[in-house]
Amino acid sequence: MGDNAASAGPRGLFKRETKGFVTKPVRLQLERGHMRFFAEILGETDPVFSDLIAAQAQGYPDIVAPPSFAAVIETMASEEQRRSGERPLTEVIGCDFRHLLHGEQHFAYDGLMYAGDEVVITTLVEDFFEKRGGMLEFVVLLSTISHAERGVLVRTRRTLLHRFG
Repeated sequence: MGDNAASAGPRGLFKRETKGFVTKPVRLQLERGHMRFFAEILGETDPVFSDLIAAQAQGYPDIVAPPSFAAVIETMASEEQRRSGERPLTEVIGCDFRHLLHGEQHFAYDGLMYAGDEVVITTLVEDFFEKRGGMLEFVVLLSTISHAERGVLVRTRRTLLHRFG
């Protein structure tokens, strides 16, 4: 049994050799319709998340991205990678969607995102670990969403896991 198989636990599926991998930067345009829809799903009632005139009255250039919209941006980045012929990060690290669960996600906001912004997202495969004798296998992903003029806007820490048994 090779080192990777031994470190991956009895049923490890994640490709642990990808620890330290960083995705190529993905550029995305934030669309007002996506932001409004996500705000509606969240039950957001503050009009700065859905009404351009209300947002501008508060001094914003456009509607503001609702809380946790960074999760949508991560998904959009995966789709953009696929469209451009690159393998999405979930494939690179070996996610098996038959066993995959979303563990947790944290957001640190350094600035606001607005409809119309072009942002760049990169993701680092920070670590792998396991619990329950390998019955739970985890990967920790760190993403940074930046804007050319305003710098880093959001940092996320996402934990995905494979559950066996």
